[in-house]
Amino acid sequence: MLEIHYYFTPILDHLERFDQNDWHLHPIVTLPAAKELRDVEDLPKNVASLNACHDRLQKISLDYLTVTLYGRKQGRLFLLLLQDCLSEITVLEYTDQIRQKILKKLNIATSDFMEYRQFAKRHLSLDLKDFRKNDFHASPSSLVITDKECLHMEKCSHLALQDYLNQIEKTA
Repeated sequence: MLEIHYYFTPILDHLERFDQNDWHLHPIVTLPAAKELRDVEDLPKNVASLNACHDRLQKISLDYLTVTLYGRKQGRLFLLLLQDCLSEITVLEYTDQIRQKILKKLNIATSDFMEYRQFAKRHLSLDLKDFRKNDFHASPSSLVITDKECLHMEKCSHLALQDYLNQIEKTA
C-alpha cells in the first residue's frame, strides 16, 4: 500500500473517486491560485474579484479541513459533493447555505462543525508551510511514499496520478 500526500487547490484541481491507497489531501490557497480561479471564472481583473476568489478558496478549504475531523473519507466525500454543486453554480455563489446542504448529506450538524473551525484554520497554514517546505511551486503536487522511497511530483492531476499508481501496482 502506498501513502499519498496530495496538495491541491479546491475547485481548480478536479478530483475523481479515490482508490484503495492511503490518501492525505492538503488544500493549498495561494494568491496565484486565486488569480487562476478569477481567470477561469472569467471575472473582472481587479482587486475586488481577486479578493473574492481568494476568500472562497479559503472558505472551501476550511470547510473541507473541518469536515476531515469527522474522518478522511467524509472529507473526500465533501469535496466530491462540492464539485457536483459547483458544476451548477459559480464559485462565488458558494455560501453557508450550500455548505449546509452538503453537511446535511454527510449527516454533520452545523453546530458541531463550527466548533472545529479554529483547528482547521491552524491546519490550513501548516499545509501551506509543508507545501513550501517540500519545495513545491504549483498544484496539484504530491508525495508518493513507499517503504523504500518517496516520489516527488508536481503538476500531476488526480486522475493522472491514479493511472500512474495503477501502473506501479501492476508491475510490483
